[in-house]
Amino acid sequence: MRRVSKVHSELDRVGLPLGPIYTFLPAHGGSRACAVAEQLSRTLSEVPGLSVLLAGFAAREYSLWNPTDSPRRLDGHTWGAFVFDSRGIEVLDASEVYPRQLGKVLEYAQQKYKIVCADLTGAKEPHSLETLRASECIFLVSHSDRGSLEMAREQREWLESIGMADQCGLLLDRVHGGVSSDEAEEITGLPMCSLVDRPEYLDRFAGWLAAEESFAEETVYSFKN
Repeated sequence: MRRVSKVHSELDRVGLPLGPIYTFLPAHGGSRACAVAEQLSRTLSEVPGLSVLLAGFAAREYSLWNPTDSPRRLDGHTWGAFVFDSRGIEVLDASEVYPRQLGKVLEYAQQKYKIVCADLTGAKEPHSLETLRASECIFLVSHSDRGSLEMAREQREWLESIGMADQCGLLLDRVHGGVSSDEAEEITGLPMCSLVDRPEYLDRFAGWLAAEESFAEETVYSFKN
């Protein structure tokens, strides 16, 4: 269920919904979670009226902040330093955020954007945990070979151990010699959400996410009226 923001409309004082966070978790280092999250963010950003932020954790060659002076307080100036444009989409350099402040930063992002896509490729464990806790859905990205799927199963077991497996689904990148979608579900114990090895599959999946967001907004405002 969509969480409700603590921010309220000045007109009617009704709680406004937070935009969802969709998190993309790689089954292993070679998974295409980064490419999938970026392409989905780009496709979603092309939907009229849908503002999208991509949160990434890949370390830059240099840091904006020294470890001792990473900002503890979020305001317009620090937000502008964390967010940059990458070929037409807005990207949050979440690796620069102090881990204990990441929850507040993500909530701030949810108030500014309709959808936040978080790519956990390269994320450290404290950042991963904070992002997963804030997520509405977790998409585990895996190749279709058995080795990758077994690692995906281990990731699912880890998510179960921290109580976050219920909102997790599988995005399958089919490779030569890989297993079928049904076998992938059986190996990982995860429900299949989409194939991601062709642009048309990613476009269809992005359309489903956009439709989910539109439906959630219509439901919230029907209650307000």
